[in-house]
Amino acid sequence: MDSSVKRLDNLNSRLESVANNLQSSSGKTGTSHKNSSNEHVDNLPVLRDYNAIINNSLASFVTHSRKIGGEVSIMVDHVTRLFIAQQEFLRQAIQTKKPANNQQIAEFVKPQSNEIETIAAFTNKNRKSILFNHLSSISEGIPALGWILISPTPAPYIKEMLDAAQFYTNRVLKDFKEKDPIHVEWVKQWIKILNELHAYVKQYHTTGLAWDTYNQRDPSAFVRNAPRPSGPTCSFSNMQINDSSSRTGVMNSINSLGTTATSHLKKVPDELKISKNPHLKEQPIERSNKFQTNVPNNSSNSTVSSPKLALEGNKWIIEYYSNRADLKITETSMRHTVYIYKCSNTTITIQGKVNSIVLDQCTKVGIQFTSVVSLIEFINCRGMKAQVLENVPTVQIEKTDGCHIYLSKSSLNTEFITSKSSEMTINVPCGDGEYKEYPIPEQFKTYLQGGKQLLTVPNESSGV
Repeated sequence: MDSSVKRLDNLNSRLESVANNLQSSSGKTGTSHKNSSNEHVDNLPVLRDYNAIINNSLASFVTHSRKIGGEVSIMVDHVTRLFIAQQEFLRQAIQTKKPANNQQIAEFVKPQSNEIETIAAFTNKNRKSILFNHLSSISEGIPALGWILISPTPAPYIKEMLDAAQFYTNRVLKDFKEKDPIHVEWVKQWIKILNELHAYVKQYHTTGLAWDTYNQRDPSAFVRNAPRPSGPTCSFSNMQINDSSSRTGVMNSINSLGTTATSHLKKVPDELKISKNPHLKEQPIERSNKFQTNVPNNSSNSTVSSPKLALEGNKWIIEYYSNRADLKITETSMRHTVYIYKCSNTTITIQGKVNSIVLDQCTKVGIQFTSVVSLIEFINCRGMKAQVLENVPTVQIEKTDGCHIYLSKSSLNTEFITSKSSEMTINVPCGDGEYKEYPIPEQFKTYLQGGKQLLTVPNESSGV
């Protein structure tokens, strides 16, 4: 207990050192002003909610890791350092313009990438450990923190890493479910961390890391060599948010602009005023898509993206292919995930057993695969066809129009999870190469039974 207190004190001291270095590097005068500015930044929801993951779920995960001990206790030190490093990175990124080149970004994220590499190396070094499945659960899921480099869909990437981690967490549950409940709770906490990270990124960084959202600064102001905390656990005081003061500050900033805020606006000529030209009300309004979003997108600089089929770590990436019928992945592993993005009129074959398959924003793609450990998922797709040759535990369909799944005789226990989708069918083999088609309900009827219990059943008009 005393040693834990000492470690916590050491960590708090290091955090104070980080804060002092950040203040000294900001190039501004006035200590009280800097402290106030930092507190205001930390009170922003984009940082407050990330801090909540560290203070709550990660803190509980650290506690359970300590109880398990051994290599898991050592591994969680690196996990903690990684989260703290990313926390500081986010604090700087939301105040800084996005660097112009990827090399500069790579330099900024180096402390995080080093920890991820260390975690993977530590797992490989301890393959004979009785806690190897625990270590693999972390090393397979921890790349999720690389979401900061993923664009335009970082949230699905986190989910893929979560699926990869669950292959090993299921093994932990199998080995310890009847032996020691601490290991079961440890699994729950790790899955909870990744789920909360997925929800956080989906809310605040939907299309990629949200750079320069607060007090824009030049990238050269980014703190590159701030010392990183290296403690086994973390503890942060709960921050009190005063929403009213934040709103007042914003309004004061707007009011302080005076007439300069509108000085750049042009006067509307009389011929475009509806009050003087009533016939304009009858004319359709042309809407330009140039105002859809101002979120940076790496692909916006080029009209055509290059097709790609490559294995990056444990992730196969297939993207931007069109009018191809010969795409194949043959060298697979149960640790591999497959991510297919913005392909059209293409046929893809995946041989062997992989952990999961995700198809995102694809159109008229046919996919044939041998087997998956967890699931195949369709997101924002149209006109899809998928055939499983052996097993697929779960098929998930979200915001997809037209999805036809062909099952094998050994995959008749497959579960289907659908939302906001239409024209979905399940094709079941019935012998001699023939299939019987079953439509998945799209419409439902919900009613109260006995005034107490809510019941939902497929609506007859859905064709089932």
